[in-house]
Amino acid sequence: MAAVMRRNLAARPDKMAVRDEERALTYRQLADAALGLAGAFIGLGLERQQPMLMMLDNHLDFVTTWIGLALTGRVEVPVNTGYRGAILEHVVRNTGARVMMIEQAYVERLAEIGDALDMLDIVIVRGDPTAVTLPGRISVLGVDTLDRAPANIEDVAPWEIMAIMYTSGTTGPSKGAMIPHAQAYGYASPFVWGWASENDTNLACLPLFHITAQWIGIYNALIAGGSAVLLARFSATTFWDKARQYNCTRTNALGAVAQFLFNQPPRADDKDHPIRMMGMSPVIADVEAFKARFGIDKVSTGYGSTEVSAVTIAPPGMAVAGQCGYLRDDYEIRLVDENDVEVEPGQVGEALIRGKEPWSTTAGYVNMPAATAKATRNLWFHTGDLLRLAPNGQYVFCDRNNDAIRRRGENISSYEVEREIETHAAILESAVIKAPSDHSDDEVKACVVVRPGHDLDFAQLVAHLDARMPAFMVPRYYEIFERLPKTPTEKVQKAELRKNSLTAQTWDRTTGATLNV
Repeated sequence: MAAVMRRNLAARPDKMAVRDEERALTYRQLADAALGLAGAFIGLGLERQQPMLMMLDNHLDFVTTWIGLALTGRVEVPVNTGYRGAILEHVVRNTGARVMMIEQAYVERLAEIGDALDMLDIVIVRGDPTAVTLPGRISVLGVDTLDRAPANIEDVAPWEIMAIMYTSGTTGPSKGAMIPHAQAYGYASPFVWGWASENDTNLACLPLFHITAQWIGIYNALIAGGSAVLLARFSATTFWDKARQYNCTRTNALGAVAQFLFNQPPRADDKDHPIRMMGMSPVIADVEAFKARFGIDKVSTGYGSTEVSAVTIAPPGMAVAGQCGYLRDDYEIRLVDENDVEVEPGQVGEALIRGKEPWSTTAGYVNMPAATAKATRNLWFHTGDLLRLAPNGQYVFCDRNNDAIRRRGENISSYEVEREIETHAAILESAVIKAPSDHSDDEVKACVVVRPGHDLDFAQLVAHLDARMPAFMVPRYYEIFERLPKTPTEKVQKAELRKNSLTAQTWDRTTGATLNV
């Protein structure tokens, strides 16, 4: 990031770098704002390579905070704004962060778990710092009152940590992947993706606490010397209007986002916009019809994860529905069985990844040595994803080799959902599985066993979960079982549950009734 900013300050200081829907910043203004915030954080005692939590919405304050930390060797920890309760507590405690910046609207969630946050010393509120009372040992400051004595851009080594990005847990709590600066640059680089030039304007509409918007949307544009536009949120009804308004030429979308756009009623101005290239992951089945309808010249795609970046790429114009690209030159991949033995060409195996360049994959999971050792055993990173190699040389994503679920762009830990379900007094045990969706991702189903002597009202269970969990994690489907299928060692056989995931006994929260199947 330091080299990228210095290059842009020398070559194009007065060019627009990034804007949200309220204001725009040139490269010089972006650097000044970011370094002013960094100076304030340093003044509060945030030391080099120390983490800072950020529970913020999409706006330029998020961008300047993240970039200020990166330019001075501090570590950003974006927090999903849907988190609350035990899930939020785990993330805050797991990082060991002393400082947090948070929207006023979310401070009450800290108050709910305040007594457990014994590591936090300073909370910076974007809004009214007196809105909610936190434990007295925590200093609460307003972002507008910070002493923004400008810091200097520091020389940052490729192996230093830029971010801790939380990824869904599968057999345990969510894990914070430590991302070196070199990995972030390689993930975001337009020279790898084959898109975004200094003449382009990227449209970023997904949450900045995810890599897609932050790195492929914003950082990608900065590396190219182009511009980026940040929307507060994605809206299928106004997406193309915003692209026209801000003259955006490129965007990156999840498969679910593309499907939402495609499902909108046709409009006479569907092609009347400047976007000509879209990243789409996964590629939707109707991609050719999508391109024809919206006048998109080229679609690209890729496969990767928070921990290993995008390791396969289908360059613009080469994306095929059902496939996720060719292996990049700077990574190695092996497809293996359960014993890490390579499968035959064309067979499905778990993807093991290794970078050819140093610091191009995660440095491990923060404060989780056992999880790090398990994921990196036998000198390769184990993705938990099942892939196969197609005859044309592209890889095909087949399934997840674990119990993680992806719903509308969010990775969901079945373990964390089960833990919250089992706080309900009527639930003896539960198993959470993926279920078919109307879109390109998964839906969530809860299979539950009721305690003897108790009755379960599904609507009451939903209300219980709504108060404890992010909305995207609350299951859509529910079904009561006398007992869950288990192995001889008492592990739930989720594969058996997935074989017939939606039945006439499955209750759908969207209709309030059982399914007609």
